[in-house]
Amino acid sequence: MRATISKATPLGALGTDALVYDGQLLLKGSSKALRGLAGVLTQAAALADEYDRDPEAWNARERAERDADR
Repeated sequence: MRATISKATPLGALGTDALVYDGQLLLKGSSKALRGLAGVLTQAAALADEYDRDPEAWNARERAERDADR
């Protein structure tokens, strides 16, 4: 992975975008948008770790939450 920026226009007509390259993938957006994405990615990774520690408990909790919503 590699991070860089695309520079803003001289008079500020366009803002500076943050860029993240990972092979063929390019993520481009404002710093605020990429920080928001980073937060969601961190949450997803934590959920995956939690599931890997105890899949049966994870599935039981998910079923209970779905049943409670019905």
